Amino acid sequence: MSDTREELDLLRAELETLYQVSRVLSHSLDFKQTLDGVLHALHEGVGLDRGMVSLIDAATGELQVSLVYGVSDTVTEEVSYLPGEGVVGTILKTGNSIVVDCIMDEPRFLSRMGIYNPMGAFVGVPIRLGKKVVGVLAAQPASGMVHKLDEYRHFLEMVANLIGQSVRLSQEVAQEKQE
Repeated sequence: MSDTREELDLLRAELETLYQVSRVLSHSLDFKQTLDGVLHALHEGVGLDRGMVSLIDAATGELQVSLVYGVSDTVTEEVSYLPGEGVVGTILKTGNSIVVDCIMDEPRFLSRMGIYNPMGAFVGVPIRLGKKVVGVLAAQPASGMVHKLDEYRHFLEMVANLIGQSVRLSQEVAQEKQE
């Protein structure tokens, strides 16, 4: 019975979080503020300890870290990944999600930013614009979520799809301004 109750509580939390994410995405044209709001909603709703959104820089083709969440020190240096480089670059190149129980055990993990607890789990999912991967949503779930990593991955894939639509809208607004 407790498993059923736990699953129901998780589904309720996910549904409420999706609602909050959709509200954040529909209320602001400041894209960094929007992404911060999304990661904050994930923290409050489904136990995101630390997270990162990286998007492709159109000029270089590199995956540029756009925003990090859950660290006290602001990351000021620009960090980017080439397709296939590290875990995040692998997600960009393959378009496949990566789930790891302990990030320290993943040989592709580069820890360039030093934001993740090396003993914690890691879930990274592609952000798509149609069939094209335009970014990566990476998260370190709270320790209580570790036994539900596949569910967490599935949920983050839904959120990444919403972010992808927001990326499209942001690009269209930028293009209209340029014209």
